Amino acid sequence: MSTYPRTIVVLGTARDVGKTITSLGIIGKLLSPEQGYRLDEIGYIKPVGQQTLTVDLENGERIEADKDAVVITSLMGTENPGFEYISPVIWRGGLTATFIEQAAKGDPIEGQRALLQRIREAYEKVAEGKRVVVVEGTGQPGVGSVAGVSNADVINMLREIGAPVFVILVTGGGIGSTIDEIWPYLMAMGNMRTRVDGIVINGVIPDKVDKIRHYLETYYDKIFVPLYGNCMCSQPVPPIIGYVPTIPELALPTMRLIVEDFLGERDSDLQIIAPPDFNSQASRLVKDVKVINLRYGYERFVMPGDVVVAGINANDSVLSVVMHHQRLISQQGNGLSGLILSCRQVGGLSQQVLNELLTVQDLPTVALDYDTAEVIQRIEKLSVKMQPYDTYKRDLISEVYKENIMRLE
Repeated sequence: MSTYPRTIVVLGTARDVGKTITSLGIIGKLLSPEQGYRLDEIGYIKPVGQQTLTVDLENGERIEADKDAVVITSLMGTENPGFEYISPVIWRGGLTATFIEQAAKGDPIEGQRALLQRIREAYEKVAEGKRVVVVEGTGQPGVGSVAGVSNADVINMLREIGAPVFVILVTGGGIGSTIDEIWPYLMAMGNMRTRVDGIVINGVIPDKVDKIRHYLETYYDKIFVPLYGNCMCSQPVPPIIGYVPTIPELALPTMRLIVEDFLGERDSDLQIIAPPDFNSQASRLVKDVKVINLRYGYERFVMPGDVVVAGINANDSVLSVVMHHQRLISQQGNGLSGLILSCRQVGGLSQQVLNELLTVQDLPTVALDYDTAEVIQRIEKLSVKMQPYDTYKRDLISEVYKENIMRLE
């Protein structure tokens, strides 16, 4: 019997295919009555990371940690023994050239062993006292291979030390495109003698689930093995263990994310106007962005969850938006997700309207120098990914994965 806990490794056929979402969903499923785990019994680690955030350690040191690792530990509340453990190897820009230069002059295997040893020690730290550990892979199949720490290398190391590993491969929802994306991964993993235990089809259009299930399962049951079974190095063809439907809300930003994006632009000159606890009020989803015109009436077009953009000197419009927000709350239970005042450099916001904005405690309001058209264009181009404060999305993901993942072992 292994001394290590049950270990679930989540891989993806490409970047942005849903590894982090699936890792969140699996933790949510583990917490369900069906699986019966407590939060303090679940560990999480991302052995090799790429996109990073700067985090502070308890000793005051600042390090780069993988962004997904920060998101998951923040959202799910899994125990964090230190980001140096849950994010032990960061493959940042320039490291590839440095490693090649050093390895060419010495022993490449020695460099690989050092990195795998660091990952092993981090995994063992995360696994202490746990019943299960979720391991999130990185990028596409080749990431880390320049130093011998690809996903397959890490999985093989974990299995060699005796960890009971169950590997899940996540891919996008479709038929031909899905088969095309899975094929090179199965070939690579097969040749590395790395067993994949299950496939999750992510982002399936709900009314196409039955059709996709029929064709994929027919292909892998009856066609794949005759064509490519001899290329798998005796590895079995993994079963499909879940068809996860699209979750439209994951594509929606929050007012907080919009503001963080604008703050990254030096020419925005963004000012947070209200409320004082802006971040806590700005985490609601933004369903749409609307521009209003008092002359033609707008109330029936502006709905709960919308963000309204208005010129900062259009005091009548701004006051009208505040009143409409309050009516929406009274009539429908939810108001606007935010108010953006454009052309800040022009000025003209009256003291009366400012006082009204400060009085309303649940309407996140900002002002910035961009004109209305530029505000709309920038929001439309915004890249929306999970953030450490997206608790509503976290709960949606957990429920969807509880219902649509058939097994985890």
